Amino acid sequence: MILSILVSEKDRGALRRTALTALCISAFCFVFYLIYNVFSHGVHSPFMTYMFAWPLCLVALPACVLYLVSAIPGPSLLSTLFWHTGTAALTVSSLLRGVFEIAGNASIYQHWMMVAGWILLGIGAVLYAAGLFVRPQADTQ
Repeated sequence: MILSILVSEKDRGALRRTALTALCISAFCFVFYLIYNVFSHGVHSPFMTYMFAWPLCLVALPACVLYLVSAIPGPSLLSTLFWHTGTAALTVSSLLRGVFEIAGNASIYQHWMMVAGWILLGIGAVLYAAGLFVRPQADTQ
């Protein structure tokens, strides 16, 4: 019983660090947008404008929910890695598409990075859902 409490507190600390890291990444993306917007000659891209929302909505908010609601089981390491990699791919893809739109160019690689990001998010979600069924139940003592 004590071991499960210690592991739970360790997981809560990891969730807190994850949420803070994602908030910092979101803030960096927003500041990057503000600086880039100064030099964009009045051309705007919604992909660049809302680039900060990927890490905010896909990492920071779920981590906060898991931190606040301890009844929801946390994700496994593998599902977390896929989820975070997918979020990073979507964020970088959004950055590239914003830069290309502002510059008046296009690239097929950005599209494939967006697709890969969604696939990685899907794999992470499936692994999390599968982990809910195979995870051993805690004893009630």
